[in-house]
Amino acid sequence: MRTPIDAPLHAPAPSASEAPPEGRSEAASAATAAPQGSFAGLTAESGPDPLPRIRATLRDGVLAVSLAGEFDHFTSAPLRGLLAEGAARGARRLVLDTALVTFCDSALLHALDQWARGGGRAELATTSRSVRLLLATAARVRGPGTGGPQVVPSLPRAGGR
Repeated sequence: MRTPIDAPLHAPAPSASEAPPEGRSEAASAATAAPQGSFAGLTAESGPDPLPRIRATLRDGVLAVSLAGEFDHFTSAPLRGLLAEGAARGARRLVLDTALVTFCDSALLHALDQWARGGGRAELATTSRSVRLLLATAARVRGPGTGGPQVVPSLPRAGGR
């Protein structure tokens, strides 16, 4: 589905009746119709929401965290802060749901490393393909027993895959 970049999030997608005239591409029609200096002609593919979302609860020393979206160096800062605050409030066990993580890099791994260095234990409730790939790559690079986060799978992966 293609929608204009500057369209409000709640705007309906263009209908099939708004197709470009025959023989002209959608981009060419949009470029000629849009006023100069406007973003109206630009479109973006809609896909998974890249904005990181974090939900967390702390109960009886267990910090349950659900992540969604993309987590990189910049977007992982709130997660690092949340884990530090949870540890300061007495959490020693982290249960992580990453089923809706669409992208992650070493920043997520670093946040889990910090948790482990603080004496915490992490368990994965569900994982996305991105998180499984990151953890598998880290295990191959580091090798067994070389430190790093002790992440224990506790439940099946998302989607039963």
